[in-house]
Amino acid sequence: MSVERFHLTVISLPYSGEIFLLNSKKQMNKKLQIGIIGSAGSDDYRGARGATQKMQDLAFDLGRILACNNCNVVTGGKSGIMQAAAKGAKESGGITIGVVKGKERFTSNNYVDVEVISGMEANGMDELLIVNMCDALIAVGGGAGTLQEMCLAYRNNKPVIALASEEGWAQIMAGKYFDNRRRMKVIKTGSAKEAVEAALNLFK
Repeated sequence: MSVERFHLTVISLPYSGEIFLLNSKKQMNKKLQIGIIGSAGSDDYRGARGATQKMQDLAFDLGRILACNNCNVVTGGKSGIMQAAAKGAKESGGITIGVVKGKERFTSNNYVDVEVISGMEANGMDELLIVNMCDALIAVGGGAGTLQEMCLAYRNNKPVIALASEEGWAQIMAGKYFDNRRRMKVIKTGSAKEAVEAALNLFK
């Protein structure tokens, strides 16, 4: 399998460009942490359809390409998009971080290196930890949990890149603002490579 490393140039994408989160001196000493968020597997959807195979393939590619570009990959540590992204990053030599609810260790998927235990039992509380530890987030598909993460990112001035090809909140919000404050537009992309390029270009 060929390894994709980018010699980045600024690409034309529909985002405001006014938010840059990392101080350049700090960025020199730390890897970027990019979150990959999206639909869990069908096991987490109580029989309804979760992440499709196409979504999981895209998430795998996202994790792989991010790892090849020296980024840490952050997920919610569960199945579906999260597991596929962690697998892609892990198989490419990257570091994977999974934020999981509850108080128990060893509840994340097998491709998570660093397990962050939120200590929170209620649904929706661990999303804030995921958002805060990321420099940017890439969304694929997505249900209610993904929407919450995207809204938290918006309210905390964290860039969100959406893969618009697959059904879900990422597709719905791609290229849009969450409200009339128009803080930051969700960046619309059409492929894993384009999404990673968009994320990395934010921190050049």
